[in-house]
Amino acid sequence: MNTPKRISWNWLSFVIGALAIALLAACGGLPPISTSVDFCCKAPQPDLKTFRVEFDDMPEFLKPMLRDEAAIVLHDKGVEYTEGDAHAILKMTYVHNPLPEDMLARPHDSFSGTQAPSHTNRFMAEVKVELRDAVSQELLWSGTMVRAHYVQMGAYMHDAPARTAMRQAFYVMFADYPTGEQ
Repeated sequence: MNTPKRISWNWLSFVIGALAIALLAACGGLPPISTSVDFCCKAPQPDLKTFRVEFDDMPEFLKPMLRDEAAIVLHDKGVEYTEGDAHAILKMTYVHNPLPEDMLARPHDSFSGTQAPSHTNRFMAEVKVELRDAVSQELLWSGTMVRAHYVQMGAYMHDAPARTAMRQAFYVMFADYPTGEQ
């Protein structure tokens, strides 16, 4: 009679740890957000020192992340975030687009074999960004951030990698924005 082998705790811990690392790496290895600057370079007024944020059609969970990451980047340019009266308004509009036909085929990975295609939501998330003078409404800067998403129902969005990608996208978008010292 063959007795079943016992799995040692060390081996089980190793397997669980390896799976956790693979899942974290998969989340952290998502492609970056693509960006574009649509309108550039009205020189900021010397008194443009503050901005507030307005959202249009933005999912609630994205609002604090986008606001915080934009505030970090614009702070580096000499423009501070405020919730009160401000010199400029940073308006961010969310646009949910279905993926183009040529992007619907999901690349095969070791986890996709058990996922039914009907349980995966595939879309392009676009955030249109406009920085306007609060008084004149003159456009000072604008751009877009776009990312293709393959989201399984009930999936959790990991804040840290998402915030990092958003901040990098804002840095690219505002790379040529003049700093307050100029």
